[in-house]
Amino acid sequence: MSGMRRKEKEIKDKVVVEEVFRQNEVGRLATAVDGEPYIVPMNFAYISDKIYLHSHKDGKKIKDIQKNPRVCFEVDSGEIVTGENPCDFSWRYRSAVAYGKAKIVESKNERLKALRLISEKYSFGKGKLITPELMEKFDHLWIIEIDIDKMTGKMSPAP
Repeated sequence: MSGMRRKEKEIKDKVVVEEVFRQNEVGRLATAVDGEPYIVPMNFAYISDKIYLHSHKDGKKIKDIQKNPRVCFEVDSGEIVTGENPCDFSWRYRSAVAYGKAKIVESKNERLKALRLISEKYSFGKGKLITPELMEKFDHLWIIEIDIDKMTGKMSPAP
């Protein structure tokens, strides 16, 4: 993992990095087009080296991905640990970053599967309520799939 300054905080076990992705509810999708970065918080589902997101078809992130599919996705959780004075404060956290290539999911079956995954994450047991007929009513809703090339993780205190 080049670029990580505090190597002792690196999460080296992929299973633990995946756990960070699964346990967090909000992630941040970063795109870049013509040298201009853009980042937005999003709900998501992670499974098998893929991240699934949903978006309105006219959103900026969709346009960005169509121009440059290389993206970054970050999740984190943490809490401040206080002390007697501000110099004693610290941060207890776990974070993970995924780098990969995003695409718009075209297949109706794959869109349905992804939306069910996202729904199950936020409302367990409700994913089955999303039917092909219901999906027809939401043709403005597009699914983004990020195929992950590399994942990194970091935590404090160090593992």
